[in-house]
Amino acid sequence: MAAAGSVSPVPSVRVAVYDLGSSSFHLMVVDATREGVLTPVLRRRSFLHLGTEVARTGGVPPDRAAQAVRTVRRLRVAADDAEADLTVALATAALRDADNGGRLLARLEQALGSPISLLSGEEEARLCLLGQRSGVWIGKEPVLGLDLGGGSLEAGIGDADRIHAVASVALGTARLRGELGGGEVLTGADRRALVGIVRDRSGPVRDLLVRHPDAAARAIASGGTVRALARLAMGLHRSLSAPGSVSDLQVNQVELPAGQLVELAGHLASLDLDARLALPGVQARRAPLLPIGAVVLSTLVGELGLQRIVVSDWGLREGAVLAALSLRDG
Repeated sequence: MAAAGSVSPVPSVRVAVYDLGSSSFHLMVVDATREGVLTPVLRRRSFLHLGTEVARTGGVPPDRAAQAVRTVRRLRVAADDAEADLTVALATAALRDADNGGRLLARLEQALGSPISLLSGEEEARLCLLGQRSGVWIGKEPVLGLDLGGGSLEAGIGDADRIHAVASVALGTARLRGELGGGEVLTGADRRALVGIVRDRSGPVRDLLVRHPDAAARAIASGGTVRALARLAMGLHRSLSAPGSVSDLQVNQVELPAGQLVELAGHLASLDLDARLALPGVQARRAPLLPIGAVVLSTLVGELGLQRIVVSDWGLREGAVLAALSLRDG
């Protein structure tokens, strides 16, 4: 029994989330409370870029499939060491789109020793918005949530109490890199092609805003590419003296105006890989896809008539934790 005047510790559940995505396989372990507090325990990530291969060839090549299986085995060892109480395993666009995705998923389940949920685009979008609305302030008015991943872009409309509608479109950065099939520099033709693809495929997202026009007043965006662009924007417009300080910047709830996204897209498209790596805060694992992500976001913001996006650190993985523990109603 707790002593008089003392505060009893809030009980928590240790949750391991495997996010088997189109750019990377990610393990996140957190201690989660029923109040929605997530305390990080560990993170592990391996970049496989399966979405690029699926876009190029229609499937996951044997060598990349073997690498994916080895990666899941390594992640499982890390999760076992963390002694998680609950395991949630999710697969997204690359595995649902690959012509050999079902066979690879069975191999990954065997390596993991537990079932893996192959999310539909709509299920993925719902979990992303569930995480976003818990990671940043929402309020009672509807907002638009965007999550830019490697294989797809998820969108949803919701408020603090309810998710109203979701959509998923084939605008992931790894997928688009595979479709373009070009070099490390975005040519003028590449950029024009990307703009055309975004306009052609963003119809379902525009339809969400037609049905819920008030949501355009506040847009939230998540995903590794979004966070990388936010860190770059801050690094380019701040005087930071400490080495490595840009890559360590916290970007949750940072605002990226539409004009700044257009500026970043133009700047990044003109640079080769070495020049991108020399920019403040740009990490090697993000540099190849950063120009594509900037063009996708800047074009989408223009198409949707958004003034800015607000960055959320939380997205799919955090939403999966909340959903697994039934912390929030979807």
